[in-house]
Amino acid sequence: MFEGGPLGHKSLGELFGKADTLFVYHLMYSTGKERACPRCTSLLDQFQSLKLHVQASGLMTFAIIAKGEYESLIPAIESNNWIWDVYSASGNSFPEDVGVTKGGGLAGAEGMYDYVKPWPSGADGPDNLPGISIFKRDAHGQVYHTYSVFGTALLELVQYNFMFDLTPDGRPAGAPELSFLKHKDAYEYPGEVY
Repeated sequence: MFEGGPLGHKSLGELFGKADTLFVYHLMYSTGKERACPRCTSLLDQFQSLKLHVQASGLMTFAIIAKGEYESLIPAIESNNWIWDVYSASGNSFPEDVGVTKGGGLAGAEGMYDYVKPWPSGADGPDNLPGISIFKRDAHGQVYHTYSVFGTALLELVQYNFMFDLTPDGRPAGAPELSFLKHKDAYEYPGEVY
């Protein structure tokens, strides 16, 4: 079961709502961390308009799932003004099963990220890493894991990379990718409003 605060406790099948396709963003966050990853939050900010239009049409349901306890996710939800359905997987092995939490992975690929890569920085690496998983529910209610994307492959979904690609200088240099990103409340905005 996933804990969703005011959304209640739901099984994976219940996360679909009325749609037959579920888009899950695996948030790089765990209990005890002060904030979620700024790259994750930036990407999710970009996806919010998709959630509004696509989920409202009934074509797909979007959810954020993190290993952190739900109460610890509330500041991230509030500081980012998210309209997302956010769930905690602190009481289950879902993040480990899809390989986004250290020590997880499919049978035979334990401790791997993206099913085939050693966990970045090994035991000293982060507890969780980002990813997207797509699930499909058939007419009988059977749920299938149809696709996942992890790590740097997520950069192909970053909308402002396309904008940078149109400019003479291209994408900003930096390691890791998008290192210029901050949490949006850390930027200085005219009138201090974003």
